[in-house]
Amino acid sequence: MLRSLESVSGAMILPMTLLRILVPAAVLSLMAALPVSAGGQSYTQNNPLAESAPSPNSIPSSELRNMSAAEFQRHIDREGAQHFVQRLVKDVDPHSPEEPNYDIVLERVAEGSNGWLHAAAEIAPYTDANFGQGIRVAIADALVANPSGVLKMIGTEEHFDEACGYPFVRQSATYMQRHKREALAALNHVHQPALAARKESCRQSLMDVPTTTASHVSEPSTEASN
Repeated sequence: MLRSLESVSGAMILPMTLLRILVPAAVLSLMAALPVSAGGQSYTQNNPLAESAPSPNSIPSSELRNMSAAEFQRHIDREGAQHFVQRLVKDVDPHSPEEPNYDIVLERVAEGSNGWLHAAAEIAPYTDANFGQGIRVAIADALVANPSGVLKMIGTEEHFDEACGYPFVRQSATYMQRHKREALAALNHVHQPALAARKESCRQSLMDVPTTTASHVSEPSTEASN
């Protein structure tokens, strides 16, 4: 009888030993496969866009300064305009010696190339109030550099609706009178029949120079709208 019990006990030792080895290994493998955030919950559970979201790294101003409109557009197409704007203005330090990214974008838009105008139309809906106001001013400046390009964009995005107005912030009457002269002179070089109606409407808007400047708007912040 004792020998029978020893046989049974010996037969049970091997399965139990394997079980003690295999179960912890399986648990560890399962835990390793689950992405866990610092709070102990699944990162993908707390962040539905985690798998598709672009890199959170900000863009160095030196890189943006050398970026062409085509390269800028490729970022928009690849990341999505909203995510790209968030990355564009991420972690901007107002005391940094580097030029803020939004200033670089506004300068390029104001130059008036068609590529930058189209890029401005795509990112504008996702900018905050101050960045958006800057885009409106840049588009008004672009009217002088590329009147045909700006006229073609009017009506495609709301930030272009003030292209023939005076969206300038804290500018003098002298400044706006000069803008009026330069913009009207630029419109005189537009001869496309398809733009004739927009050209005339723009000319009429420019004739009505406001007696006061736009309301006060603070410096562009780094918060992008959702």
